[in-house]
Amino acid sequence: MTVQIGVDTGGTHTDIVLLDRKAGIFHTLKVPTTPTDLSDGILSGITRVLREAGRQDAAAANEVVFHYGTTLVTNIIVEEQDLKIGLLTSGGFRDVLAIGRAVRKPNIYDIHWRPLRPLVPRALRRGVPERIDHKGRIVEPLDEAAARAEMRALRAEGVQAVAVCLLNAYANPAHEQRLAAIASEEMPGVPVTLSSDVAREFREYERSSTTALNAFVLAPMIAHLNGLAGRLGAEGVHRTPFIMRGNGGIMNFDLAKTLPAAVTHSGPVAGIVGGNALARAAGVSDAITFDMGGTSSDVALISQNVPFSTTRGTLAGYPVLLPMLDLVTIGAGGGSIAWLDAGGGLKVGPRSAGSVPGPVCYGQGGENPTVTDANLLCGRLNGDYFLNGDRVLSRDLAARAMKEKIADPLGLSVEEAALGVLAIAEAHMVNAIKLVSVQRGIDPRGHTLIGFGGAGPLHAVSLAEAMGMRRVLIPAAPGNVSASGLLAAEVRHDMVRTRVEPLESADAASLARAFDALMDEAAAVLQGQGVADAETSVLRAIDLRYRGQAYELTLPLPATGIDGALLDSMAEKFHAEHERVYGYRLDHHAVETVNLRVTATSTPPALPWPEHAPQTGARPPVSGHRRVLYGAGHDGADWPVYRFTEIAAGAQVAGPAIVEYPGSTCVIPPGWTATWDTWRHAHVERTEG
Repeated sequence: MTVQIGVDTGGTHTDIVLLDRKAGIFHTLKVPTTPTDLSDGILSGITRVLREAGRQDAAAANEVVFHYGTTLVTNIIVEEQDLKIGLLTSGGFRDVLAIGRAVRKPNIYDIHWRPLRPLVPRALRRGVPERIDHKGRIVEPLDEAAARAEMRALRAEGVQAVAVCLLNAYANPAHEQRLAAIASEEMPGVPVTLSSDVAREFREYERSSTTALNAFVLAPMIAHLNGLAGRLGAEGVHRTPFIMRGNGGIMNFDLAKTLPAAVTHSGPVAGIVGGNALARAAGVSDAITFDMGGTSSDVALISQNVPFSTTRGTLAGYPVLLPMLDLVTIGAGGGSIAWLDAGGGLKVGPRSAGSVPGPVCYGQGGENPTVTDANLLCGRLNGDYFLNGDRVLSRDLAARAMKEKIADPLGLSVEEAALGVLAIAEAHMVNAIKLVSVQRGIDPRGHTLIGFGGAGPLHAVSLAEAMGMRRVLIPAAPGNVSASGLLAAEVRHDMVRTRVEPLESADAASLARAFDALMDEAAAVLQGQGVADAETSVLRAIDLRYRGQAYELTLPLPATGIDGALLDSMAEKFHAEHERVYGYRLDHHAVETVNLRVTATSTPPALPWPEHAPQTGARPPVSGHRRVLYGAGHDGADWPVYRFTEIAAGAQVAGPAIVEYPGSTCVIPPGWTATWDTWRHAHVERTEG
């Protein structure tokens, strides 16, 4: 029977899940991330998890399937790594990346704001004489001699990759495809990214940015995936490996090596997919996922078991014209550093201690107190049972750093300083929850907060209290939800074509043919990834807007034939959706189509978590008591401590209580009660106040 392994590499830890459905094995593991070479931590973790689960024979029999989530793409951009890439564009448009939208964002009143540095410096942005109009008609032929000269110049500059983004290539990619052929002759071995392969949409700035991003991470992504695949094969993992993409689906390594921009936010997105999967299992339709790791926290909104998504996202401020799940990321993780600003104000994050040196309590040379140190000092973490006892935390080191760096300068006790650090960190998290809910006009109090990540359950119930929410869901393996989400994801591919025209005069037959072509192309991509036609589903959607608007709304298209009646009904649906989103509608204003969209997906896999027979009324044994600081009181109180490994399905625990998981710790304050379901997910509900 096939063994599935999901691996998510974070900034601090690498999370691993092994699943053998036939044998009923669900084994989790956390190992330190190895930032110098991510593959080192991944391979050592895989070897260990196979040994601990007793499934070394699966590798020998070529029965291991590998799913991967990583923040590599994000890190390359955020860290502004020195990668030299070139850009070929239409003559006269070499400065599109620098000009952008020529607006002051995000704050027009910020006099210190400066635009982002273009990913491609001006000297490496070259224009080529050619012109295709917006309908795809060739107005000026491609000047191949000039193109060859520009490529030779870029080759002399030592570029590692080339982005090609011509003005109207979304309408006709012929000139871009010819440039790719010429590049193979003039620049052999240099990878080329075509905008028509990455984003077949109009809006030249966003398309240029997305193409440049793809080219920027192309060479390091190819090197990483090739190296990882080679090392996996050496360990007996020969099956086609898959990686999580930003749209919430997975794709194989071969496709990822041509489209690395689609891997944006891979790890955090896997957490949203995993959170949505366990929400469905628990019968929760509206939820907010809260994923807190060692470096950052990611928050996302789920409505009717559909995560919010966007077709115009950003990566480190750069536009990305690709479908992706919508999330808010803040620099508040377990490793976030507490510090004092010039005025003596206490700050937390966004700088992180990472995995090296890590929080002070790790004893690896860290000098600045972090959120993890504060949790240890407040009694919420067990220094002898951190990561299932793999690491011993030093309370003395944490106390010394908190005293020297925070408490003494502010005239506070060490415990008061630790509580202050946690209060500020949680204030940042509350603001992130409001960004995905209140700012969208959605009342979060009717939603369930799903807390996961290594540090998420430490703070989830406290955040729910602050937001007035009454239900919290803690997964069975909270520290490994992103890795579990990799095993709950479907293969997915999105296609888009720009088509701007009045909806009322659109040719229904022509639209139907365009959608059919897109559907065939998307299905072919899935087929190339090993998905059978019988397991493929294809959904259609259309972007609509009022004429004159700069933004559009995406509406699903019913799975029926396209005719005039359907287009009329879509106009009415657009009016209603516009009113829901923006608060008004313009019934007599012309509606126009913008983009045609198609999404092809495989059959969703079964839930990865094993079920257990509930034991009604079961009361888990108390493994000990610990003095815990919580809330406004600084004196603390003894709280009972439970081990998750001793908690059966159907068990119930009333707060105050601490539940220690192998890879995380859950804080259940007074007035809340936790009940474990058949998957051993904890439903924590407010019972008082």
